Amino acid sequence: MEKGSESKKKPLLTSRQMGLIAAFGGAAFAFRALGIAIPLVPPLVMDPGALMPCLAGMAGGPLVGAIVGIARGIPSGLPAVDLWAQPIKGIYWAYVWKYIILRVKDTKKRWLFFAFMTWFLQFFVEAPMFIAANAFIYKIYPFYPTWPFTLGWYSGIVYPLFQFAVFAAMVKAFPGLFGWDTGKAPW
Repeated sequence: MEKGSESKKKPLLTSRQMGLIAAFGGAAFAFRALGIAIPLVPPLVMDPGALMPCLAGMAGGPLVGAIVGIARGIPSGLPAVDLWAQPIKGIYWAYVWKYIILRVKDTKKRWLFFAFMTWFLQFFVEAPMFIAANAFIYKIYPFYPTWPFTLGWYSGIVYPLFQFAVFAAMVKAFPGLFGWDTGKAPW
């Protein structure tokens, strides 16, 4: 092979992505391991650490979101649920962010759409995913289809408001990190 004809392989993760994993993964792990959360009706809490895989996916892509999700699941009290569900959150938020939310060109409409998608994904994707996992793995909920009635107030109102407040604060504080200013995901 001639000198200089070797093609350089693209790394699996860039240094930016590794930094995002360290920052968001460390925060996700620390929030869970230290039990930093706002308690509600037991066993429900508002936990900022649970949002780290989503934010990491938005800022760094699906692999970054998945790795941060694993970091979030390691110290979990329910590892059989969190070790697969948290990475899934990081992956789907990355794609929703890049291919749906950032496609809205008008930033005022994008904020409204972002708020709607946060609510929609919390109520129709995340809540059913976690509740079903807890129902079928840990047998915590005896009858899964009752979740909109028993936990609807939490997964339909309280948690999406908390989630959007944290997401919006992060995006507003660091628009370049998330590609908000350009309308293009930085990964």
